[in-house]
Amino acid sequence: MSLRVGIVGLGRIGGGVLRNNFAQAPGGKYDICVVCDVMPIDHVAYLIAHDSTYGRPPFTVDYEGSDLILGGKRVHYQRVDRRRSPPEQDSFAPLRQFDLDVLFDATGTASINDFRALIQQKIARKILCTWNVAGCDLSVVFGVNHQDYNPQLHDVLSASTCTGNAMVPMCDMLSKQFGIDYARIITIHPALSDQKVLDGYHPASQLGRACAVSIVPTPTNVGKSTACVLPELEGKLDSLSYRVPTAIVSVIDFTATLSRDTSLDEVTDLFNSYAKGSLAGIIHCEYGAWGHQKASIDYQGTAYSAIILMEHLTLSNRRQLGVALMHDNEHGYCCRVLDVLGMLETHTG
Repeated sequence: MSLRVGIVGLGRIGGGVLRNNFAQAPGGKYDICVVCDVMPIDHVAYLIAHDSTYGRPPFTVDYEGSDLILGGKRVHYQRVDRRRSPPEQDSFAPLRQFDLDVLFDATGTASINDFRALIQQKIARKILCTWNVAGCDLSVVFGVNHQDYNPQLHDVLSASTCTGNAMVPMCDMLSKQFGIDYARIITIHPALSDQKVLDGYHPASQLGRACAVSIVPTPTNVGKSTACVLPELEGKLDSLSYRVPTAIVSVIDFTATLSRDTSLDEVTDLFNSYAKGSLAGIIHCEYGAWGHQKASIDYQGTAYSAIILMEHLTLSNRRQLGVALMHDNEHGYCCRVLDVLGMLETHTG
């Protein structure tokens, strides 16, 4: 029987997981039977059918009453009043009737206590969220540590973050093969919905500047996301993000001091070996097209967690490694979330 899933939050990631679920298999890869958001249902249908980044989906979209109709399958829509009490209260009680195996939370706002309460109240058997919520049972980066999942011990899980899923496989490969003494991670990330189109107030003042005309420095938790999965790197990673006026595809510039000497050939062989082996479909070694380098837009819609730009690998003094990689920070991450749901399905029933 297919995994029964509910989604809370239909922003770029929640909506992307919903879209990809129905794009990957007729009628849906998993049984997403209920979705929740603050929008009216006609707005939800409109945004699924007309996406400024990815265009129209490869399935029909409609709605009737309180149901979305996606590729002919009905998905119940539960509108949540943003003024209502938090999810540990009765606002999510109507979801109990759907007998959910997994509630996927893409809001980024709930606490670990909220999630524990949802499980205690039998709203869902497991919770999966899109950020490293403090106190979660397991932060999963599919392809690296998904084998660590224990259904008897892990009820609240994180699918890490988009940049975490890009960075963890890279750090895992290097840490196992060479060791990492220190690394600095710079992400060049497309503008996000919390930024302002015109100058205005934002709690992080620089994010209130007009996002279409500025490169905006901002903190990022990619270092912490990486150390959540690879605790041996705790305290060895620094990170900074620049938000740029593009729609999709993020860049990571990664500079590491390795623990032992190596050669560029050894690093190249390592990446190619993983890309063709245990991380096939997760990482990709990119060599360009007909001798020409590609641009970020060429990776829109790619399902890889990380695309390593092999022409830009550098190694100085046999230990100072420089790596540039790109990833579709929405579509690629949504594909990994579906992979994690597949992991949960394997252990259901």
